Amino acid sequence: MRILRSRLPLLALFLAGAACAAERLPIEDFAREPDTARARLAPDGKHLAFLRGYQDTTMLHVADLETNKITRLDVSEGVLVFTGRKEVANYCWISDSRLVLTTVVGDSIFGVLAVDYDAKRSRGISGYEKDKINVRGEYMPTEVIHAFEDKDQNILMLDRPDNPNRPEIIKVDTLDGLTKTVVKNPGEVAQWGVDLSGVARFGILTHGELSGAIYRASEKDEWKTILPLKNRQARMRLAGFDAASNRLLVTMLNQEKRWTIFPLDPATGEIGEPLLSDPVYDIVPDRSISGAGGIALASTYFSKRKQTLAGVRYYTESPRVKWFDKEYATYQAGVDKSLPNTVNLLVDESRDGKRQLWYGFSDQNPGVYHLLDLEKKSFKPLAPRMGWIKPAQMAPMLAIKYAARDGLLIHGYLTVPVGYQPKGLPLVVMPHGGPWVRDVWGFDPLVQLLANRGYAVLQMNYRGSTGYGDELYRNARRQIGGKIQDDIEDATRWAIASGVADSKRIAIFGSSYGGYSALFALGHNPELYRCGISMAGVTDWPAIYEDSDVADSKMAKKHWLEQIGDPEKDKINLRAISPVNFADKIIAPVFIIQGKRDQRVPQDQAKRMVAALEKVGRKPESLFLAEVGHEYGNEQKRIEIYKAVVAFLEKNLGPGVP
Repeated sequence: MRILRSRLPLLALFLAGAACAAERLPIEDFAREPDTARARLAPDGKHLAFLRGYQDTTMLHVADLETNKITRLDVSEGVLVFTGRKEVANYCWISDSRLVLTTVVGDSIFGVLAVDYDAKRSRGISGYEKDKINVRGEYMPTEVIHAFEDKDQNILMLDRPDNPNRPEIIKVDTLDGLTKTVVKNPGEVAQWGVDLSGVARFGILTHGELSGAIYRASEKDEWKTILPLKNRQARMRLAGFDAASNRLLVTMLNQEKRWTIFPLDPATGEIGEPLLSDPVYDIVPDRSISGAGGIALASTYFSKRKQTLAGVRYYTESPRVKWFDKEYATYQAGVDKSLPNTVNLLVDESRDGKRQLWYGFSDQNPGVYHLLDLEKKSFKPLAPRMGWIKPAQMAPMLAIKYAARDGLLIHGYLTVPVGYQPKGLPLVVMPHGGPWVRDVWGFDPLVQLLANRGYAVLQMNYRGSTGYGDELYRNARRQIGGKIQDDIEDATRWAIASGVADSKRIAIFGSSYGGYSALFALGHNPELYRCGISMAGVTDWPAIYEDSDVADSKMAKKHWLEQIGDPEKDKINLRAISPVNFADKIIAPVFIIQGKRDQRVPQDQAKRMVAALEKVGRKPESLFLAEVGHEYGNEQKRIEIYKAVVAFLEKNLGPGVP
């Protein structure tokens, strides 16, 4: 597997013999919807499902791999409660012929339905797909945890009728939509584990910061506590059941406080040595890491055919894989030999293991799906994710690291325009949203657009970002407007001190929490930034607790109270770090972009900021978008946003390098 090595020491030598700068490409090339996204192989290996845009809506498509016939599963019929078009957000195969789809309208889950790959026998399972009048609230069943692949197309799902932290297991007949509860929650179980036959065998117990486990050998046996509730530094989580070795796999913190996988003997409750550890990075972070194509970049890979843990995908500065099974390691070596210029991931395989779906991608290549047919001894491309993109015209993404002012090591990425040294460049600093996520190495259309227009792009995984251990994550608690912002400022000063950036030509641009970070930086470090862009950025923290859809979610609100602060007890501090209250400190040009249907950061947040800036005589540029929620919207909206961003930067930061 090709691995990106950290190239910080080589920055001065980078691109010494590089080719000429790439041509200026159409903005539409970067904004277009992928032709093939989130592809998955049917259990029998005969069909490939994938997401593709159709009339500005993301739809599920299914291709017959023998005939190449493609069927579109149209779910965009008119809706009664929501306004806007319905589209597919996620899906999974539950048998050779049937799938379960999660549909959304804007930022909201509409419901779950089951349908055959030929678009027949559609049946609503939950939400408005099942009942457009007596619909369940935010905790409607959406998570499929097992498919029986029987004649009634039964599945197991998690249901959270009373408490989102205490799920129960329901069995659903996807042909008639009928459900029944098969496992009640005894009161402390936060996560369930089922074996390959669909029997719940394992439960993770939680109580505050305490965690433990219960287990039963079969459906007829009584549950017994194999690990009592105890403070284990952080809550233990289930990683899977290895039937071949009769061991449970759980994720816990190792001695370096990095998340990794431990074997657990269900008979004795004894926890063994970690299967794989890294001193810097989490092997399986507390929050998932996904990249282009929607593939989980840090996860276990179980072979259903062998009923065992075959390998682990994990993420350092780039994707990596550790195969415990020699057969899969051999497949990996063969694919890497055929595709030497990409990182190659096994997405899934057929039930008999004779067909495998692989995905190869890089920082310059959006990705291509390939089919490995072991019976025919063939390996061929199935579909590119964005086939119109030419990798040679895209910019390389370098892994970097720098020390924050308190000595904490921060990792990040620097993307440099094609044909240029990382020296004296106009720079766009781009902090990620969340803040409890992370940036990853790989193809990013917006970053590539900015590089194509001649700007270097700096991304940093500041404290609070996932994947770097428990301490980095916990160091961000109550540090919004504090040490998180220090990390972002320190990244900018690193770029200046290392000679990467032209200190007179630096912009800051972020979305969601990154949009807040951009506004905060403009107010607190006005000397650093020539201009700034905030998309869907929080501007008034006390108000967001009432404005946002988080106010309707007990889980999300609890998390905000712990990580951000209490809107009553911490009101003074939350006001002080809210950009609407220091608009007079912002002197650089500002561009505010906001979706009118955003429920996470409603448009009133943007309107307050515009009004605050106008009040002090610094009217910002603004773009309020109809039919857009918290994300960038459909292809046409992305084109509008991208064009506006490029125009603003060229006007206020100046044109990028030629």
